[in-house]
Amino acid sequence: MLVDAHGPATADEAWRCFTTPATWSSWAPLIRDVEASDDVLAVGTTGRVHGPAGVAVDFEVTRVDPALRSWTWRAGRGPAAVSMDHHVLPAPGGGSRALVRVPAPAAAVLQPYRVPAGMALRGLVREPGGEGAPVAVETFDFAFAPNYLAPARAFGITPATTTAEVGPDWLFVRYGPWRLATPRANISSVELTGGFAWHRTAGPPHLSLTDRGVSFTTNGDRALCLTFHEPVPAIDPTGTITHPGATLAVADPRRFADALGFSLDD
Repeated sequence: MLVDAHGPATADEAWRCFTTPATWSSWAPLIRDVEASDDVLAVGTTGRVHGPAGVAVDFEVTRVDPALRSWTWRAGRGPAAVSMDHHVLPAPGGGSRALVRVPAPAAAVLQPYRVPAGMALRGLVREPGGEGAPVAVETFDFAFAPNYLAPARAFGITPATTTAEVGPDWLFVRYGPWRLATPRANISSVELTGGFAWHRTAGPPHLSLTDRGVSFTTNGDRALCLTFHEPVPAIDPTGTITHPGATLAVADPRRFADALGFSLDD
């Protein structure tokens, strides 16, 4: 399960607030107070988040990566504890994207958490500016063939709801209600591809039954196929299905490959 929010706060400012427990109650509506062993999150930080109606959740931070603006905690106790990943990505125009990912199998039962998580993330990135300079992010539109428009629109996929964003460290893909986010270092190779059958690619994302790859294809002519070192979730909201590769029908595959740090053979 991946929840994301986009706003005008710089990535550095969103990261600062995300990793400073004393600020959480100011942007997360359901957090009343936080007890934490450190002022700024670090591996081993422990604490307790106090919510409404006396609800309190213990947590321990298990990973912090300032370079990727990424951290992970385990929230809860014993067998009910859940691991969650938190990320901040630079966004086009100088803003940021904040993400929370709940991996399988917990995501299957925590789908209702999408609502409070989304509210909190929107609060996190809401305030314009803040610490840090804007970071350059390249955006790539998807190329829609006329015969792909109607079946895609039925699933909320339109030119306005699709984009691929390449920042210094992250790739973020929005495809209607579907999302794919992975560090650029996780991309092992790229390949220009095309000649897709309409009935196998039009409409929603498609899962390959042979290799579990996912296709975000808005035309049958050409796209860029990415291969990952570690499979990533995208098509399945619970994150149970992960993909060793993804095919993206961006309008300029060669420029997209170049932005990702790869060169295509002529």
